[in-house]
Amino acid sequence: MSNNRASEIKKEDKKAFKGFIIITMVSAFIGFLFGLGSSRLKELFGENIPKLFMNILSAITPFASLVLSLIVIAIYIYVYNKSIKEYEECIEEEENDYAIDKIERNLSIVISITTINNIIGFFFLGIGGMILPFNDDNGNLSIIKGICSFLGFILCTVSTILIQKNIVNLEKRINPLLKGSIYDVKFAEKWIDSCDEAIKLGIFKSSYKAYKAVSLTCVILWIFCIIGYDIWGFGIMPMVIVIVIWLVQTIAYSNEAIKSNIRK
Repeated sequence: MSNNRASEIKKEDKKAFKGFIIITMVSAFIGFLFGLGSSRLKELFGENIPKLFMNILSAITPFASLVLSLIVIAIYIYVYNKSIKEYEECIEEEENDYAIDKIERNLSIVISITTINNIIGFFFLGIGGMILPFNDDNGNLSIIKGICSFLGFILCTVSTILIQKNIVNLEKRINPLLKGSIYDVKFAEKWIDSCDEAIKLGIFKSSYKAYKAVSLTCVILWIFCIIGYDIWGFGIMPMVIVIVIWLVQTIAYSNEAIKSNIRK
């Protein structure tokens, strides 16, 4: 290593170290304030927030997945039909790259919305099982709510599969090189293998940003678990779950990075 390069590295570390120290000191001060005010926070929010949260969930859980899925289906129908029409116009005009990119971006947005709705559907299914019979004295009303909750999850799951199947098939029409069926358990692998280098680069960039987002989220949840242990009596399981998720995504990412370097 040349002396100039060593000097540049040392200068870069020195510059970054100042910001690191400031962030560390601010974080320590905030943690100190939380520690001092933990008893007061427990007094203010220890019971009120969980009760309010449970009341809200009890009211919306039976119908949330049903309503959200219907909204997602409506969005899909509008975007899909519009995309089909625009794609056919592009073919007649011997293709317009900008229009094709716009179509694919809109389809990607719908895919994201359906995936998010599917995750939310699992959330409300789990919550529904936890809070049944929805704290109602009326037995018939509880049964109706339970049926709505179950039907909402079924609609959410089925609509997600069918919507993503239709969008993937449209994407394959737009780009004949793409391969894979949504029903195939190895769909993701076949899809990525069939992508060109530009698409793969976009996937890899997105994956790295997702990795950073999850890492930051795990740090925030770790702090939340520490606060919740004292204020809401979380216990240690939420902390364990957060750490497991953090470890899994870190180990998986590191393992693939090591494999990539070995291939080179």
